[in-house]
Amino acid sequence: MELLAPAGNLDKLKTAVLYGANAVYLAGQKFSLRGASDNFSETELLEGVLFARKNNCKTYVTLNAFLHDQELKQLPQYVKFLEKCGVDAVIVSDLGVMTVVQQNSELAVHLSTQASCLNVHSAKLWKSLGAKRLVLGREVSLEEAGKIRKEAEIEVELFIHGAMCMAFSGNCTISNYTAGRDSNRGGCAQSCRFSYSAIPDSAESADVSPEYLPSSLMSSKDLRGMDLLPEFLKTGVDSIKVEGRMKSSLYAATTTSAYSRALKWCNSTSQQEWPEKLKELSAMLEKIPHRGYTKGSLINPAEAESVYQGERNSRNSSYEIAGTVMEVDEGKTFTLLTQNAFEHGRTLEVLSFEGKVIEVSTNEMQDISRLPVLKAKPNRLLRFPYPPLVSSSQEVSTNFGIEPMNVVRLQYVSAAQ
Repeated sequence: MELLAPAGNLDKLKTAVLYGANAVYLAGQKFSLRGASDNFSETELLEGVLFARKNNCKTYVTLNAFLHDQELKQLPQYVKFLEKCGVDAVIVSDLGVMTVVQQNSELAVHLSTQASCLNVHSAKLWKSLGAKRLVLGREVSLEEAGKIRKEAEIEVELFIHGAMCMAFSGNCTISNYTAGRDSNRGGCAQSCRFSYSAIPDSAESADVSPEYLPSSLMSSKDLRGMDLLPEFLKTGVDSIKVEGRMKSSLYAATTTSAYSRALKWCNSTSQQEWPEKLKELSAMLEKIPHRGYTKGSLINPAEAESVYQGERNSRNSSYEIAGTVMEVDEGKTFTLLTQNAFEHGRTLEVLSFEGKVIEVSTNEMQDISRLPVLKAKPNRLLRFPYPPLVSSSQEVSTNFGIEPMNVVRLQYVSAAQ
């Protein structure tokens, strides 16, 4: 089963690939539903595809916006460019876009979740039109996904983790109304996540205290299907998808590593061992910022428990990204490009590609001129010594698993601490 990870920009693509993704999905500067993401220039896209291919990873490009005729005129040239780059497939929602892709290339077409494919008859129709894979709507259960795959005889892809839209298959126009930005053409402002006050029709006579009303009336908790992975495997889902092109490199590294390791465990150990290991890997996902977790509609239709009520994972148990390892002088030092500020005396954690966590002290951090640094600021290059051996019995080695593109995290510290 393929693990498909988000790639919001070139750095995140490399992060996802190195942490175990089998495929990544990304977007160019046009025709995508994530207009606010960094996305890829043509030069970056070519570099990303080559990097992914070198590491045995596929690339899928989203062309999932709903386009008007004047925009479709620009699409043929771009489609030909994608094919020349070696992209493995494009993800589309619009029949017009699908037709243009087929007329101008041999690229495989994956149907976007935005197209709301939820049943066997719809699946057979899209297959007859040339779709090679269906990214099923998040309203579909695992059982229904298995039925669609079997009866329509087509690949199916299903979301397993990440933020979810409360609207049907993401077909939402709230941003159009509140911000003048078209959600279905790359302009979603995530208006559903704003805080709203619920005012009863008879506000003067209603005995309802505002503090008891949820503030995020239209927002869902995040999806987490880690403990359902055995059911994904049993159902025969071809690809499990992690949402999050606009999330940080820490998010990309953590989610990709967790699900990649979970798949390896399920493929190499007995089923009796799965629950304990999946529980351990699921705990990793508590350490990244999230909005509470739900199983969505994977087993039963999502109900009130899936609505976000303002709960967040405890800041004391979660992490933010400290930076990314840029260069390693093996056994001596490594250079970190910082993304957040942190103080001298804190402990950083390097996430190795193998899933190990390597603690690094900031007591001896230096700038590039090897001068001591007491407070790290964002977008700075800092040097750190390799960590010492954690025990005398540990095998002596100059390689502690720290490599370029390793993500480094920092635990939140509350004001009380």
